[in-house]
Amino acid sequence: MMQGDIYLGRLLGIPFRVHWSWFVAVLLIAWTLAGHYFPEMLPEHRETAPMWFWGWGLAAALGLFLSVLLHELGHALAAQYYGIVTRGIRLFIFGGVAELGGEPRRPVQEIVIALAGPAVSVLLILGFSFGASLLMLAGGLTLQPLDGGSGWQLLGGSPWFSALTALLYYLGMINTALVLFNLIPAFPLDGGRVLRGILWLISGNYLQSTRQAAAVGIGFSWLLFLGGFLLAMMGHFLTGLWFFFLGMFLQNAATSSVAYAQMQQLLRGVRVVDILCRDPIIMPAGLTVREAVDLFFLRRPYKAYPVVDADGSYVGMLTLGDIQQLEPELWEQTTVGELAARGERLPMVRLEEPAIRALHKLAESGQSRLPVLENGRLVGLVCLRDLMNSMEIRAGLISPRS
Repeated sequence: MMQGDIYLGRLLGIPFRVHWSWFVAVLLIAWTLAGHYFPEMLPEHRETAPMWFWGWGLAAALGLFLSVLLHELGHALAAQYYGIVTRGIRLFIFGGVAELGGEPRRPVQEIVIALAGPAVSVLLILGFSFGASLLMLAGGLTLQPLDGGSGWQLLGGSPWFSALTALLYYLGMINTALVLFNLIPAFPLDGGRVLRGILWLISGNYLQSTRQAAAVGIGFSWLLFLGGFLLAMMGHFLTGLWFFFLGMFLQNAATSSVAYAQMQQLLRGVRVVDILCRDPIIMPAGLTVREAVDLFFLRRPYKAYPVVDADGSYVGMLTLGDIQQLEPELWEQTTVGELAARGERLPMVRLEEPAIRALHKLAESGQSRLPVLENGRLVGLVCLRDLMNSMEIRAGLISPRS
């Protein structure tokens, strides 16, 4: 979980959360719709209180992100079908992402997972369009172009019928735009993932295909930069700024995907047992926090230590953060066993787990050391430094031709 995320619950067993930037996006979209889309779409109801349009604008913004959530759920369920765990779905200012616990093992899996999201969006488009058509018939509404052909307007019917129809029309329209945008063959968009799957199917080389698809994605991000600059010069500053940030996000995501694919290649076949630190410095559970600070934290260069009780059973990891949250006047009365047991439970790994999964857990927890357990007992630690050294050595032993 990234800093700034808020956990909201589970959908079909998959946790979903929002980043603080999501609230900014909702407010901006609601503001735009309340000030422009709904007044233009419903000219006969412009005299209605402004908060009425704000309410529908907020409903449309939430409907948009609900559509994004269902789109990402399509990716997640397709991944689960192939045995790939989804760690969660995350909504943020640029939309959403299904955070998969691994990568597809075959090109066909990549293509199916990538297309599952747009398939859900197409179903939503059909549903919203059908609903809007039914409401227009039931409410006696007519859809006409605005003067100059710059948009559409709904005429006739009651305010509620008109506003609900306009809402469904917007959701159908915006989902269509999202599908078309997502299917652009620029990695890491869905179309870019389909491109990677096709290239992978042809070449049989996952890393090379990732690099090629990412190169297309980076090229597309430069088009967004150029488009944003031109829009800003034409006076559309906010839209241009949005294009710039979207291009920056896509470029960073494409670059990160190549780096991750390289890490996967370097750690292929490496297990936790291969990089295990078997004799870590352990902390007896009976020590007071004061003794732990004086004997361990102030004398050694580590920010976390495994704590074991008298019979050798693992209690937990005591981190510098745990001690910082405890008032100094309680350091003499509190044992490290008590503090470790009630502190944040860090993820653990097992000896036979792939090293890349341990790297995931290190990144998610924000820690540099994780315990390795077997039958409830500590057998060692896996350290970020050792993982990095292993990758550096393997990279150094690979010939440039390889």
